[in-house]
Amino acid sequence: MGLWALLPGWVSATLLLALAALPAALAANSSGRWWGIVNVASSTNLLTDSKSLQLVLEPSLQLLSRKQRRLIRQNPGILHSVSGGLQSAVRECKWQFRNRRWNCPTAPGPHLFGKIVNRGCRETAFIFAITSAGVTHSVARSCSEGSIESCTCDYRRRGPGGPDWHWGGCSDNIDFGRLFGREFVDSGEKGRDLRFLMNLHNNEAGRTTVFSEMRQECKCHGMSGSCTVRTCWMRLPTLRAVGDVLRDRFDGASRVLYGNRGNNRASRAELLRLEPEDPAHKPPSPHDLVYFEKSPNFCTYSGRLGTAGTAGRACNSSSPALDGCELLCCGRGHRTRTQRVTERCNCTFHWCCHVSCRNCTHTRVLHECL
Repeated sequence: MGLWALLPGWVSATLLLALAALPAALAANSSGRWWGIVNVASSTNLLTDSKSLQLVLEPSLQLLSRKQRRLIRQNPGILHSVSGGLQSAVRECKWQFRNRRWNCPTAPGPHLFGKIVNRGCRETAFIFAITSAGVTHSVARSCSEGSIESCTCDYRRRGPGGPDWHWGGCSDNIDFGRLFGREFVDSGEKGRDLRFLMNLHNNEAGRTTVFSEMRQECKCHGMSGSCTVRTCWMRLPTLRAVGDVLRDRFDGASRVLYGNRGNNRASRAELLRLEPEDPAHKPPSPHDLVYFEKSPNFCTYSGRLGTAGTAGRACNSSSPALDGCELLCCGRGHRTRTQRVTERCNCTFHWCCHVSCRNCTHTRVLHECL
């Protein structure tokens, strides 16, 4: 599908993909000036889909803020990274919630995640956190891969690190990724209400999780692999590891409200903070996800709430967990049907170079919510 036209609330207007021919863009901008966020003198911010069609962000529709367009111009090549990070975030969201009533549904069009992003519930919090983390993760990795002209590996860690190892290699540039993510993602948030504070907090929680999950990797050096000394660098976690952590924080998310110092002399900045709804709970940490309203039950279709319901969803009849038919189907029951499936099996490699397989047919039992 090329670049997903999806940025949840942190882009005030969504990105639009337009198929455009570069000669037309050049003709429209023969003076050589910037055409919105596409530098016609450079191809580093052009995207190509699976059919090798050039995909250009159409800036005349004002789908990005002025600051976001400036960030794209200043960092040639970063548009690919942002696109890849968003697509990875969507896939991760679907994976993490594949067995739950809300399974991170998406739809084509300008509102990818639907009406849920306009709410203040746990699911909204996760969407903002995982998309922010996806952009930070992708940009940091692209820096170390040399895909972005304005950044490179993080070489600040140099010299001895321990008695038998030293810093070296190419560390992923998480600082650049976090800085760009904060500037680009957060710039779409406007206002000073509770939703504004919630979105900013969850954006930062996603970036913080990527940073906190970084790990040290090392390579051995020495005669005959004796590992006399090691060279080490810092490596990003997989986005799956980030998603696992954020899903756990989704389950333990903090319900918040506006903080109130009870002091008329407190500055506006001091008043703009989040506090737990239950005074007995600790204030949310930078790692926590926060929300301020209860989630819908997601059991039935609701056009007003933007929920699709669970009717027709596959469930596990033997599981007592969230993917079990009792919970996933919301007590409505389920139907069972059989399906004959033919798959390749008993494959054998023949030298050289041919693989022969048999076709095996078996019956699969499927359970679906009513």
